[in-house]
Amino acid sequence: MAFEEYFKEELIFFLDTQSKKEAFEQMTSALYEHGFVKETYLQAVSEREELYPTGLSAAEWGLAIPHTDHIHVNKPVIALGILKEPITFFQMGTDDMEVDVNIIFMLAIKNPESQLWVLQMVTEIIQDSETLEKLKKSSSKQQVISIIEQFCNKVTS
Repeated sequence: MAFEEYFKEELIFFLDTQSKKEAFEQMTSALYEHGFVKETYLQAVSEREELYPTGLSAAEWGLAIPHTDHIHVNKPVIALGILKEPITFFQMGTDDMEVDVNIIFMLAIKNPESQLWVLQMVTEIIQDSETLEKLKKSSSKQQVISIIEQFCNKVTS
């Protein structure tokens, strides 16, 4: 599966929420509705985020990569949330350093062996400030998909 195939228009969100809880509920509701995750996914991803925060700082961007065990996933996909206003997450590897997150990459990985590769690809996006800038300024789901495809073409060429 090529990396850009993990992204679906119906799972691109322009979120105007005030909390992680609201963002997680909106994103996982669509993941569940479209059959990508099981009913247990929301609780599992929320609990995992409390124990193992996924916030990251990259240049001027705050990002989060919430995910959980493959047993809560039906089909692999990445939901992408672009936040109107930042939401506070804890920095990965800490329980007290805060990060104002602008973009959420919510992973639903079915095959545990592919998780490392998917995380590496997401990390490459995070390290590409030009791509992050384009994502943050995007105004349509189609535009987001196009940006991801352009990034993938650049990385694989």
